[in-house]
Amino acid sequence: MNQPMEKYNFHEIEVKWQKIWTEKDYAKADDFSDKPKHYHLVEFPYPSGAGLHVGHCMGYGASDAYCRMKRMRGYNVLYPIGWDAFGLPTENYALKTGVHPTVATAENINTFKKQIKSLGYSFDWNREINTTDPAYYKWTQWIFLQFYKHAIIDGKLIEVADDDTVTERLAYQKEMPINWCPSCKIGLANEEVISGKCERCSTETEKRSQKQWILRITAYADRLINDLSSVNYLDKIKTQQINWIGRSTGAEVMFSIKNHKTGLTVFTTRPDTLFGATFMVISPEHPLIKNIANSIENKEEIDEYIREAAKKSDLERTEMNKEKTGIEIKGIKAINPVNNEEIPIFVADYVLASYGTGAIMAVPAHDDRDWEFANKYDIPMRQVVAPEVTYYKTKPIEGKPWVDRVVTESIIHDPRTNKYLVLKWKKQPWNTFITGGIEKDEDIIEAAKREIHEETGYKNVKLVKNLGITRPSFYAAHKDENRRAIFHGLLFELENDERDETDQSEKDIHDIVWLNRGDLTIDSIVCASFDYWMEALDNKEAAFCGEGIAINSDFLDGLSTDEAKTKITKWLEQHDLGKAAVNYKLRDWIFSRQHYWGEPIPIIHCQKCGMLPLDEKDLPLELPMVERYEPTDNGESPLARIDEWVNITCPKCGGSAKRETDTMPNWAGSSWYYLAYAMQERNTKYEIRNTDRVQPDENIFKQKKHELDYWIPVDIYNGGMEHTTLHLLYSRFWHKFLFDLGFVPTSEPYAKRIAHGIILGPDGQKMSKSRGNVINPDEMVKEYGADTLRAYVMFIGPYDQESAWNTTGIQGVHRFMNRVWNNQKLVTTQNDDKALLIKLNQTIVGISEDLENFGLNTVVSKLMEFNNTLEKVGHISTESYRKFLQLLSPVAPHIADEIWQKHEFTRTTEESSWPEADPNYLVGDEIEVVVQIDGKVRNRLTVSSTITDDELEQAALASARTQEFIGGKEIDKIVVVPKRLVSIATKG
Repeated sequence: MNQPMEKYNFHEIEVKWQKIWTEKDYAKADDFSDKPKHYHLVEFPYPSGAGLHVGHCMGYGASDAYCRMKRMRGYNVLYPIGWDAFGLPTENYALKTGVHPTVATAENINTFKKQIKSLGYSFDWNREINTTDPAYYKWTQWIFLQFYKHAIIDGKLIEVADDDTVTERLAYQKEMPINWCPSCKIGLANEEVISGKCERCSTETEKRSQKQWILRITAYADRLINDLSSVNYLDKIKTQQINWIGRSTGAEVMFSIKNHKTGLTVFTTRPDTLFGATFMVISPEHPLIKNIANSIENKEEIDEYIREAAKKSDLERTEMNKEKTGIEIKGIKAINPVNNEEIPIFVADYVLASYGTGAIMAVPAHDDRDWEFANKYDIPMRQVVAPEVTYYKTKPIEGKPWVDRVVTESIIHDPRTNKYLVLKWKKQPWNTFITGGIEKDEDIIEAAKREIHEETGYKNVKLVKNLGITRPSFYAAHKDENRRAIFHGLLFELENDERDETDQSEKDIHDIVWLNRGDLTIDSIVCASFDYWMEALDNKEAAFCGEGIAINSDFLDGLSTDEAKTKITKWLEQHDLGKAAVNYKLRDWIFSRQHYWGEPIPIIHCQKCGMLPLDEKDLPLELPMVERYEPTDNGESPLARIDEWVNITCPKCGGSAKRETDTMPNWAGSSWYYLAYAMQERNTKYEIRNTDRVQPDENIFKQKKHELDYWIPVDIYNGGMEHTTLHLLYSRFWHKFLFDLGFVPTSEPYAKRIAHGIILGPDGQKMSKSRGNVINPDEMVKEYGADTLRAYVMFIGPYDQESAWNTTGIQGVHRFMNRVWNNQKLVTTQNDDKALLIKLNQTIVGISEDLENFGLNTVVSKLMEFNNTLEKVGHISTESYRKFLQLLSPVAPHIADEIWQKHEFTRTTEESSWPEADPNYLVGDEIEVVVQIDGKVRNRLTVSSTITDDELEQAALASARTQEFIGGKEIDKIVVVPKRLVSIATKG
């Protein structure tokens, strides 16, 4: 290898090896191999006209490196790819350009495929799928029919007869409010409505009722939460799923309407706060408004508010930071069932008809949203839960009986001096606020004023603020008793200095002291409720949303929150006023779209026979080719215009019938695609094969049972965080349903789910054409090569975090590739230096661990570090060089294979085994230790790896460079971190 090195021609090298890998079918996975299996899934792309972007490279490149490593470690790896090709963007593109969605999809797939192959990703193209292929969506439609034909009753899956109109099917049709764009003439998802306007055309949207197909995902809500404990997902992904489902336990409570037979049912997680409900709120869509229209005194005002609310999406209406708006419905009152109190009813858009019952009981003292609303509309608040406090300075004494009291605790402020009055006790090491009991039938405010007068003599104080109520538990040393007291915190303002002489008994106990606000601390004042009073004192008014002890709640008083919940729920059930209930934030999945480019829903509508499922033998119900796919004026799907397709004969009665004209959402095909990969073979197109072992009525899942048993579950699913709620939830739902049917071997589809970060533009902003900061992978491959782009995307930053594109960074990685190429000349027949062997074996261990844990940026940095060591040493043996190329191969396979071949190593890097580290060379004879002087690194020592702490300290002090920086100063302290650091601190 002493000949001059030819230039690193990445274009020729990469084309060459991509061709070789294709011809050898390198990435082909084998069903039923004796090797251990690894099924690695990446989110299949939507093939847009924009082509591949560097975000795809982030996920595909990392998973490709991982899969190449696993193959070298002897695994049978399934790493498939396909196309999530149905959806509104393609339809919009077709409407804009006149290019039929079928044609546009085929063109986009060809572009994506070419780009993916140019990067050398080792996908198994034998298993390529396309959700728009009728052979594929035949089974998407088949799964939908199973949803239609089944129900969950008492937790068990049952089959439902075609003529059964009572049982709640898992797929059902219902009229639902949708966001309607009158310009685009389509229904919009909440995410497509921005500030009440259509995201695409900026036309003001409106609410419109329309029949929709719905999948009853809520029937699986508990299992979707509970089974997360059985899978290895990132904690943040599990949390997102749990929060999205939003399971909450509580009670349904019935409020009657004064002078009406109708009423309102609400769901609440805090039935213990019922005595604190001071108003109710219903959604603008709530049927009560129509039912009692004649009793509403401000009907026109209410109707106008409802019209404005209809222009907003659900996301806008429930935005936590938006100002809450609402209107009281004049002329009617609700009756609180626990105290028969009449309370007002408001209509407000922050309550949704689709969540719970579309009505809430508002407890402003204990709910932030209700508190904000009550403040705005001057609605009374009533505290019915007191935070329970145990004071650290005066903890109760175990075994002593409890004395219960109700007391006031008053803080007096003098606005003239801006000081606060406290009592300085003479026989106790205390400063306290003015505290005293409330006598029978005594008003709280009057009791506080009486106590102030008795203890201070001040006659004229004015109530400024009620600070709240707490329930401390403490030991009262001056009375030698344990107390549990309800404390009413009050802030008073001193109006003047007029005061009476206090009794000598009070003078003997304490003196009056005035303190600045800064002197009021939890250490200077003995007060169990100190933190609560200070928060309120500093104008940080807010609802108390925590748990505690029930107060002002009649028969619940003194109970803990859990005890009060149980007792009030039983009371409601005994009086037929409510019941225990579980509610979910998750709504059933609106499954239909009034678009053209989607899977037709295989349902037939007959006026005589009702709704009928299409016979399974007639699947796939193919999407008809049409010239016009514009939306209709009435909101129906464009398919409704095709009379010859819509109008059919009823298969049951022979009369006239119509096909369903709605299509499925793009989520449908992606809900089972990972199963299709496992069942797919070259050119089989998911068809039932005509073999002796296949029964005529068998479906693809039965026929491919052995393949599914072998591959499922997916071992690692890699994707973006943006898909960890909807798509991940939907596919888990479909999988559980198929599991209940007996068609898949596991209850969860994915054993492990990881997520990658996003690559921002060079300006640190999200990439977009409008910002002009989009990085085109094709241009990067052309200028720097696929290996450089692959390595840079891994090197750019921690895999699960955001990273900004940096042109200097990719140039640096390209220089590294050139150095790797040029360092071929350093391969010799001489033995390796020990330093190189130690670095190589440490690199083997480090890269192996980092690849397993998706620490891709450190994989690349370790390769760079080893290359630096190689250049420093100046030579490397053939055997060690082989190992380096094997480590390089997952990151930069083209250059690794080319150099491997040039050195006439047998087979290829991909066909070789992953290198194993030699434990004899994992720790060197010498190590480098840092010496810090007064916090700054001033020296580095090369010492024996067996050095003791004392020897290391002496070596550091003996170094001339260390003494130079100490400069004769007296040493204050020396800290030794074994084999790593000596830190020296000097005096002065």
